[in-house]
Amino acid sequence: MANQTPADTQSTLSIHSLPSARSDRPSQDPHDNLLETNARTSAEPPPIPDPSSTKQHQIYAAIRRRPIHVSPSITSAVDEDESGLSPIIPSPLRVRKPTPTPQPTVRVQMKTVRLLIASLGNPPPYHSTRHSAGHIIIKTMVQSLRLPALVKNKTLGNGLVSLGADAGRSEYTFWQSTSMMNVSGAGVMKAWKQFSAFHNDKDTVTGLIILHDELESHPGTVRLRRGESSPKGHNGIKSVQSSLKSAGLLSAMGDRFIKIAIGIGRPMSRERDDVSAWVLGQVTQVERAKLDAAAESALAVIQSEIIKLENS
Repeated sequence: MANQTPADTQSTLSIHSLPSARSDRPSQDPHDNLLETNARTSAEPPPIPDPSSTKQHQIYAAIRRRPIHVSPSITSAVDEDESGLSPIIPSPLRVRKPTPTPQPTVRVQMKTVRLLIASLGNPPPYHSTRHSAGHIIIKTMVQSLRLPALVKNKTLGNGLVSLGADAGRSEYTFWQSTSMMNVSGAGVMKAWKQFSAFHNDKDTVTGLIILHDELESHPGTVRLRRGESSPKGHNGIKSVQSSLKSAGLLSAMGDRFIKIAIGIGRPMSRERDDVSAWVLGQVTQVERAKLDAAAESALAVIQSEIIKLENS
């Protein structure tokens, strides 16, 4: 300090003698800052409105204030606000269509089916011959269905009968001819007339099925024919169709008259005596196995026919 000149001293004093900008400045009211901000804001020129947005706003405003006239038919479904200018119409997406009234289910009444299943063949001692294949398979069917054994019954053409009704299978009545093959028609016709008279209800469908052997088919083959089709040279079928036709029953039966042929094969020779010896010959073990299998196939065919008749 001793080396300072008078000029330096004066300069120093001048600096210290200046009032402090922070300490000597009077405190400022916060409201003053707000006033200054507002003043600057008001002094700035207002923004130029976008002509397109202004026009769009005016259109929206006009639409919002425009009254909507609602058809009287839907007035009840419209709710208006207090001003009456903006009715609220429910969205069609939210309007549920009325649930259709369910229609009653029409059930077709299935008919009751009753079948007379008759076998053709020769009486003992020819029950086990090829010509009596019908008798062989009818016994297998009765056993397969667990029905009563075939017994004498005078009410159905004096044949052997197994009543399915006795075992809860009323659709089946098995009947075995006791006549010689070539004259079996009369017994079948009598049994059928009695059977039809017993099941004459209007809701019941009856059918006659004939089981017989067929020379021209391989052993164990099952073939079905309906109505008045050709007997194919079978004398037993000729007798049956002739008897039914004479009684005026055959044409009325139509497809309800069914013939199921079981193949037994034929010999190499076409000589009459050779053919006769063949059909009256005993069934071999191999042939018997094929006949048992044929019985199951024939039974499946019969069950299919029952379903058709139920819906006829």
